[in-house]
Amino acid sequence: MKKISRILAITLITSTLSGCSLFSSSTTTPQTSNINPNKVIYQATDFDITIPRDWEILDGEKLPAGSPESIVVAFKNNIKNKKFIANMNIAQYNDKDEKTTQEEVVKSMKDNYKNTLIDFKDSGDTTVNINAGGKPIAGILTQFSGKSDAAENTKNFKQLYVKYNDISYIITTSYGQDE
Repeated sequence: MKKISRILAITLITSTLSGCSLFSSSTTTPQTSNINPNKVIYQATDFDITIPRDWEILDGEKLPAGSPESIVVAFKNNIKNKKFIANMNIAQYNDKDEKTTQEEVVKSMKDNYKNTLIDFKDSGDTTVNINAGGKPIAGILTQFSGKSDAAENTKNFKQLYVKYNDISYIITTSYGQDE
């Protein structure tokens, strides 16, 4: 559990979480969304996710050096010349032998952020349903804010935790107060 908490401290990320559908595809090619032409659907082996068309996709060898092994893909806004760029990542953990509940993992993650971020403010948790192979499964969406450094502006964070077939997926997003 501590390993997950440490990895999550490194993997702070952003965007909206709407449009996330786990476990439904087999390619890694972005496709234009039929619903919104400004969005694309990123399809991986185990999930699809809708992202803004102009965001950069970092997967496979494109992931930055030193990225945790758990990170499957990361996305970042292409706004240039800004101190902080909104971003999102998806981490995957095989927890077949773990006996922890979603609630315990969420509490551990929050405790880690509370001890890591300055001016940490918890905005609460929400239970959400995620489409998994055509069936809804419960996930936990957490929202909080804080900053890594006293000199920077506060950032907002959302984190979605979903467990499906002994694999946990954690989508972490971070974005500025004005986004």
